[in-house]
Amino acid sequence: MEIETHVAEVYTSVKNLPRKLESTNTVTISLYELIKHEAGMVTLLGSDRVRLKPRGGFTSHHLSRLLCDQQVPESQYLGETIARDIKASLDNDHSLREPVFVTVDVNFIRERRLISPPPPPPVLPTPSRGASREVLQRLAKEQRVEPKDLVGKNETQCSICIEDWSNKSHKNIIELPQCLHMFHQHCLFEWLGRQNSCPLCRSTVSFHTIGSRRNRETQRLT
Repeated sequence: MEIETHVAEVYTSVKNLPRKLESTNTVTISLYELIKHEAGMVTLLGSDRVRLKPRGGFTSHHLSRLLCDQQVPESQYLGETIARDIKASLDNDHSLREPVFVTVDVNFIRERRLISPPPPPPVLPTPSRGASREVLQRLAKEQRVEPKDLVGKNETQCSICIEDWSNKSHKNIIELPQCLHMFHQHCLFEWLGRQNSCPLCRSTVSFHTIGSRRNRETQRLT
């Protein structure tokens, strides 16, 4: 987005008139309309020159009124600024005597700048709701059911793919540690990649709940 600000720069110089021309105060104002781009390039749009004979003195009110009559933009501001500069010159340089010759350069500058919109907030990755790789590794290592352990079990098939344990295409069977529900490893791990809970009872599968299935079986027997 491009924004434009307007600035008026005023440069005032006060000199004595040549003695043969000492008749009345004279103010010559050169007006320049410029565009200053952000890269530093300056373009001149137009210029004008105004000559004033302020017979009422260098008061800000009188100068502003004369500038307004000439339809000069920012006439009040320019009148106040020029009057202040002339007074400072007369006070500080005692060689100056009225009537004086005043030259003023006024630059009406339009400054154009590009403002970039604020960057969008960072997109944070959505935390995965699936089980971690460490959980899957421990399940495969510690919760695998041996074929001999299927004897006497009520569950005869995987509740995910609805295929019997005897189907040779699914070799490994996993028993979840808390609820003891069993599933084919491939079916279960695909589910746990999306949802970290049992497909049947929705009990959470966490790293700390996994223990050696063989040790638990031994403890139950003892």
